[in-house]
Amino acid sequence: LSRAIHYPPMETAPEAPRVWAGEHADINLITALPRATAAGLQVKLKDEGRWIDAQPGDGQAIINTGLMLEVVTNGVISPGVHRVVAGEGQPGDRYSVVQFCHPTPWTILSPVASCTTPEHPQRFAPISAADALDLVLYEINLIEDARRA
Repeated sequence: LSRAIHYPPMETAPEAPRVWAGEHADINLITALPRATAAGLQVKLKDEGRWIDAQPGDGQAIINTGLMLEVVTNGVISPGVHRVVAGEGQPGDRYSVVQFCHPTPWTILSPVASCTTPEHPQRFAPISAADALDLVLYEINLIEDARRA
């Protein structure tokens, strides 16, 4: 699933704290983030809790891990927490085209055997990708928007 994202200029936001997208982890398996038209993507360092700028080089993309990949790897690979912020005095819009890698809704997400050991017991119960998505949408109060026709 590809998605073009437009972040409007910060000067048009009423009393904004320069945050285009607040701290979050993506729901899917992985997300590919190629170069955007302006800086702003930041990732949170897991052990330090601080934010660093993430800007791919020419012809490169940032690969972000999602919540569903955490389930499949039994927590071996944790989700990449990130946000999008405008720098102090950063002018103009920001555009980004993002590629989300989602399993089909009927795919059962379950920890793979190589990530489950006596030292690292299974942390997640099997769940369909559709139910995992609905659970996250419920947790962030978007369940009404998650209804399927």
